[in-house]
Formats: sequence, C-alpha cells, structure tokens
Amino acid sequence: MGLRTRSRPRNRLRSYAPWIAVSGVATLGAAALEAMGFHGLQRFLGPLPPVVTVATAGAAGLGALMFLEGRGFWRCGTNSETVRGIVVATAAAIPFAAVAVGVDVARGFPKDTNLEWPEAWAAYLAIAVMAEAAFHLLPLTGLVWLTRSHFTDTRLDGRVWTLVLTTAAVEPVAQVALGSAQPYFVVPHVFIIGVVQLLLLRRYGYLSMLSFRVSYYLIWHVLWGRARLALLF
Repeated sequence: MGLRTRSRPRNRLRSYAPWIAVSGVATLGAAALEAMGFHGLQRFLGPLPPVVTVATAGAAGLGALMFLEGRGFWRCGTNSETVRGIVVATAAAIPFAAVAVGVDVARGFPKDTNLEWPEAWAAYLAIAVMAEAAFHLLPLTGLVWLTRSHFTDTRLDGRVWTLVLTTAAVEPVAQVALGSAQPYFVVPHVFIIGVVQLLLLRRYGYLSMLSFRVSYYLIWHVLWGRARLALLF
C-alpha cells in the first residue's frame, strides 16, 4: 500500500457502469419478487416498497462512489487490477462464510434467519446493494466530507484507518439495534468484514467490495440458507 497511484479511465462513466448494472438488476429483481407475491424483502429493507428502497440505495450509492473517487479514497484501476480485486474479495469471503456456518451449527441461529428459495436468489442481491450503500458508502462519504479529507495516494495512514474503523462499526451497531441473534458473534464478525470490505474498496475499487458481500451472501444466506433448513430443523 505505497505511494503508487492509478490513472483514471478516459470515460469516467464507464467505471460506474457495473454499479449501475448491478443496482438495476437488483431493482428489477425486487420488482419481480413483489409481482410474484414474495414479501420477505420487506423484513430486511423496511416498510417502503422494496423496489423503491433498492432503486434509492443504488442511486445514493452511485453518488457516494463518485464523491469518494473525487476525493481520492478509491481510484479506478486497470482491468487486470479490477479482476485481481474481485478474485481476492471472493477468496476472502469464503472463510468468513465458513465461520458463520460453523457458529450456526454449534450455536444455532433462528430458523427464519435466511430467506427461502427461490426468493433468496434475487432478494440477497437487492439486500447487498442496499447494505453497501447504507452501511458503507454513505457513512464513509459523510465522514470524508465532515473531515474535509482528500487523498492523493493509496497509503493506509492514521486518517484512513480512522475512517475505515468508524465506518465499519455502523453495520454491526445497526444489526444489534434491529435485534440480531447471537450479538456476541455478529458484532465482531460483521465489524471485521466491514474493515476488509473498506480496505478492498481503497485498494481495488468498489467491485471488489461488492463482490465480497455477494460471495458471502451466496454461501451463507443462499446455499447454506437452503441446506440448514434440512440439516438443523
């Protein structure tokens, strides 16, 4: 994490196309679930129609990403760097998901922890977009704005660590406030995950951060979410 910097692409909008695409797919998925009579998303996203929540989160997340890139917190790298970040993020998500599965087997989360198939396949992409915007991108944007921070390199100095650690605390606090089961596990687990994701954002860009959450949700909430119903209940 030295002084190396990365150049921006000529077409700046292109660097945001994946976020726009993922947010769009997540919004369409939320709309499709609602049309098919699945309403599990409201348990996680709140009282507003899920399609409104997801679309709003996608737009807010896009604005936050633009602001954070403008301040230099993250930079769009080359295609090879982006792919490397996605690979690193996906690999890093596996042990975290495995730990969650182990705790579930040993201690037991409630039966309704995970949404069931087929709803889960579309729902968790929508939740991922909302979670990244609400718990990481928007809080980090607020902190960077309040501290008037600007970054000219990719170093992990004291200021960056303060921003990362403070932002990473938002999601576990929110989960406990919403009544999360097993808080003594959830708080450190989700906090460390947040730190890893924000460091991925800093080093490789937002696609690595998003890939981590999607991979984690796929293993823990979707695949294990189906298996646990047969194995544990």
